[in-house]
Amino acid sequence: MAKNIVNIKGTPSGLVFYFDNVESGFGQLCAALEDKLLSSGDFFINADYIIDNPQQFTTEELAVVEEIMAKYHLHRGKVMPHELPSDEKYEVIYQTAGGNSLLVTKGIRNGQRLSVRGNAVIMGDINPGGEIVATGNIVVMGSCRGVLHAGAEGDDNCYILAYNMLAQQLRIGSHVATVPTDAGTTPLKLAVVQNNTIVLMDYIPSQFRESMAVEEG
Repeated sequence: MAKNIVNIKGTPSGLVFYFDNVESGFGQLCAALEDKLLSSGDFFINADYIIDNPQQFTTEELAVVEEIMAKYHLHRGKVMPHELPSDEKYEVIYQTAGGNSLLVTKGIRNGQRLSVRGNAVIMGDINPGGEIVATGNIVVMGSCRGVLHAGAEGDDNCYILAYNMLAQQLRIGSHVATVPTDAGTTPLKLAVVQNNTIVLMDYIPSQFRESMAVEEG
């Protein structure tokens, strides 16, 4: 039964722990986790781990699970991924610890949706039909032909920065805009909200730093 309650998968981000608490109590789940880690010997020592769908636990339960992990010398990773397959398309949801920045070292394909609690930095292209949603800012170090939504929880002070800006749609907070067809003729574009409208402009580092300093002040 323990094998059905707790499953472990190795990924580039660390060990992913999958818990089935639908038909088992929390006590059974903890016992199964202890059994799984104990039987592994030293195999998982000092490994990073992430918990699939941590929302299935209360804050107190999650703390107990993490205590068990620490007991067996596992370290909590910084990123918690959760994949939802559906036919040929799928959605990937990430939650960054503490709402910090998430670096993604690949592009976003058609049908992929990346949701980030914090800032999203994408080191690749956003293809048509791909979507980035972040509660913070979005930076795309590649061609952008998909949909970008910064400040997804209503923060109009967020910005979107992208190379070759050919996005199908831009959203910042509650504001929505389409991108002119000639917007990608300069290398780096910055989208911000000014006077309740999304404005797209050339990115000039010195001006950008000054504007950020004024807002923070």
